[in-house]
Amino acid sequence: MNVLLRCGILSLMVTAVLLPANLAGAASVAVFPLQELGEGRNDANLPLTRLLIDELVASDNEVISLRTVIRFMAKNRIRALGHLETPYIEQVGRELGASFILLGTVSQRRERPEPSLGLTLELIRTVDQRPVWSYVGSLSRSDGRRILGIGEPQAVEELQPILLTEMMSTWPWQVINQAQQTGTLRIEMAQLEPKHARPGDTIHGRVQLREQWRQNEAPRIFFRADEQLYPATLADDGRTWESSWISGPDSGKHVVTLVVEWPDYGRTETALLGSYLIDDTPPVLTLEVHDAEIIDERPVFNREVVLVPRLLLRKALSRWRLSFFAEAGNKIGSSEGSGSLPGSFVWTGMADYGRVEDGVYQVVMEVWDMAGNSARAEQWVEYNRTKPGVAMAMEQTEGGASVDLEHQGKIPLELWRMEMWTSEGKVLARQEGAELPIEIELELAGAELDATTRGFVFVQDVLGNEVRRDLTSLLPDLGKEPQTEEDLKVPGQAEKWVDEF
Repeated sequence: MNVLLRCGILSLMVTAVLLPANLAGAASVAVFPLQELGEGRNDANLPLTRLLIDELVASDNEVISLRTVIRFMAKNRIRALGHLETPYIEQVGRELGASFILLGTVSQRRERPEPSLGLTLELIRTVDQRPVWSYVGSLSRSDGRRILGIGEPQAVEELQPILLTEMMSTWPWQVINQAQQTGTLRIEMAQLEPKHARPGDTIHGRVQLREQWRQNEAPRIFFRADEQLYPATLADDGRTWESSWISGPDSGKHVVTLVVEWPDYGRTETALLGSYLIDDTPPVLTLEVHDAEIIDERPVFNREVVLVPRLLLRKALSRWRLSFFAEAGNKIGSSEGSGSLPGSFVWTGMADYGRVEDGVYQVVMEVWDMAGNSARAEQWVEYNRTKPGVAMAMEQTEGGASVDLEHQGKIPLELWRMEMWTSEGKVLARQEGAELPIEIELELAGAELDATTRGFVFVQDVLGNEVRRDLTSLLPDLGKEPQTEEDLKVPGQAEKWVDEF
C-alpha cells in the first residue's frame, strides 16, 4: 500500500467515531476502498468510494461504515485493494456482520484529451465466499453527450454520478433482498444449568462457538441475564465459553442471551441461548391412608395398607422418597424414584430386615420439585396381627349350662360364633353375634354334657385377625383325662398365622 493510502487510513483511524453495524435484519454490505490503477500506482480512491456508499445508502441498502471497514483493514494489515482473500471474507462476515462485500477498481480516470472514467465492481457473499454480481462500466465525455442527451461533461468529477447511476440500474436487488443479516454467532452447543432453580442458586452457562479467534483478537463475550452482563471465560478447547452467576429473587422465566462485542468496530451482536425458571414455591403435599381401620384415631392394619400421596398444587417433580420409621425413630426401610409420583403405594408390613413386629410406625413421604423445593407429609399407622383375646367360662345350670364370653383385646370385633354338639351330631347350641361380653344360656332338653360333647368359639376382629377356641376344656369334670395343649388343637387349624400374599 503506498503512502497516500496509508495516510488516508491513519487519518480516519484518529479522527473517526466508529458507527455500529446495522443489525435490524436487512443484509448489510461492506464497501472496501476502491483501488485506482494508473501510472503504475495502486492508490485508494476514497472520494469515489464515499460517493459509491452514498449512492447505495440512498437506494435503501444497509452499508457498514467506511471507517469500520478501514479499521478492519488496519487491524488485519490488509494492504492490497480490489481483492480480498477468502479467510478475510469470512472474517468480515463474522466480525463486521456483513452479508456482502463490495470490491472495486477504478480502471481508468483521466481528464485529457477528454474526461473518461472506468469502473469494475464485484459483490461477494460472505456466507459462502462466492461472487454474486459484477459490473464493468466506462463513460467518457462523448458517451455522456450521445447517450444521455445532456450537456457535455467538462471533468471526470461530473462523470462519476452518471456512472454510479448506471451501475445502480443493474444492482442485484433480488440477491440482496433474499439474503438475511449475516450472523457471526454460529453456535454448536448451548447449555444452561440448572433449568429450574431457586433464588440465590448458581446458574452456569456454557456455549460452544464454531469460530476461533487468534490470541488478543477475540471479541468480548458475555452472558446476559436479568439485564446484567456476566463476563465469559474461554475453556482450554478454545471454542467453549463459560460463565456463572447467582439467580435473582424474582420467580418466573428468565431469558439468557449471549452478547458478543467487537469494541474495535463499535459492534455488538446477540444470540438467544435459552431460559431458566426461578421457583421459590414448595409443593403442597398430603398423604392419605386407605384400607385401614381407624382405631383410637389411628389407622390400623394387619395385612396391607394403601398409601396415597396427593399434590394439592400441581408441579413437575424431580424425585420422591417414601420412608418407614419405627416408633423409636430408627429407619426401617424406604423406596425412592425420580419423576412423577406413583398413584399409590401398598405396604405389607415389610422392612429391610423382613416382616415388622406389631407396633406403631411412621410413614414419611417426601418430594422435590425441579428447582429443589421440597415438601413432606407423614402418617402414623399401626401394624397389628395379634389374635383376638377372648375369655370364656361355663357352668352347669338346672336346665342346661351357661356360657360367658368376654372380649379382652383392643381391636373391635367383626363377629363371633359359638357351636356345641353331641357325639351323635345333635346340635346343642349355635349362636353368633358381633358384640361381647355376652352370657349364653343353653337349654339341653335332656341331653347330658359328657366326654363326647364338643364345641368351639370362633372370633374375628375388624382387621381380619381370627381365633378359634375349643369349649371342651370348659365342660364339667366328668372324669376324663386332663387335655394337653396338643389335644386342644382343632384339626386343620394352623398353630401360627400364615401370611397371605
